[in-house]
Parts: sequence; structure tokens; C-alpha cells
Amino acid sequence: MGSLLFPLFKTGMSAEMAWRTVSVVPAIVAFSTGIAVYFISDDSPKGNYPDLKKHGNMPEVSVAASFHSGAMNFNTWILFIQYACCFGVKLTMNNAAALYFREEFNQTTESVAAIASIFGWMNLFTRGVGGYASDKMSARMGMHGRLIVQTVLLACKGAMVLIFANTSNLAGAIV
Repeated sequence: MGSLLFPLFKTGMSAEMAWRTVSVVPAIVAFSTGIAVYFISDDSPKGNYPDLKKHGNMPEVSVAASFHSGAMNFNTWILFIQYACCFGVKLTMNNAAALYFREEFNQTTESVAAIASIFGWMNLFTRGVGGYASDKMSARMGMHGRLIVQTVLLACKGAMVLIFANTSNLAGAIV
């Protein structure tokens, strides 16, 4: 969103100030969406939790019992570690990409904003495809299939980060 709005904000202020100011728009959109979801949506596809519990469609389970059940499941810890690694790489890339492209390839603020936004847009695609592949393998092999897909994809992501880090030209770094 920032790379789309940045040229509009740049017309009345410096590039440095425009880049900081344009960040307000996604914050307002996200806040408004959160408020709308809170008041409009249901708790789950089957309905709101109080209604489900009242009609006997959802058992009463204590928070402690639910937490204990999840914490004692070995698969939970594997998925937790994988997600921490995956999310850590995502945060690092999204936070450092603009500075990296500016310092490494001497690009302008406008161009690094557009280039760095590619990583954010890529997340929309990769999360969907990864989730789809994980769901398909889970349907065929259960949790074991899901773990295999996520492990392979995480290893591929690590390999791609290593390739990215050793790329010396701008086009190669973007692709």
C-alpha cells in the first residue's frame, strides 16, 4: 500500500517525510478493519461461542486444560519452531529490505519502497500456496504430511535467503 500511495504523498512534502506519513494510511485501514471485524463477524464458522455453549454445540473446556493439551502435543512444538523460524525471516526481510536495497544498490527512497513492498506482496501468495500444499498433504498423510511439507518449504526458504544474500546485482536480488 505504501508504494502505491507514496507518489501521492510526495507531491506536498519531502521524500523522507512522505515515507513516514504514508504509513499512517495502512494503520488507519487496519484499525478500522479490526473494529469492523469485532462488531460484525462471528467467533467461528459455526457461530458465536456463547451461543454454541448455550445450545450444547461446544463443550466447556477450561483455559488451563486447553493449554495443557496443546503444550503436551509434540507436533505443536515442531510447528511452533517452524513458524518462529519462518516468521523471523519474514520480519527481518520486511524490516531490512528497504535499507538493504538503498545501501547495497544505491537506490532512491521511492525505488526501494517499491522493491521492498514486493516482499510483502509475495507473502500473500506464498502463505496461500504453502497452506494449500500443507492441507493437501495433511488430508493424505495426517499431521506427518503437514510437517513434511512445512519442513521442505522452510528449507527452500532458507536456501533462497542464502542465494539472495549472495546476489550482487539488483535484478537478481529482486527475483
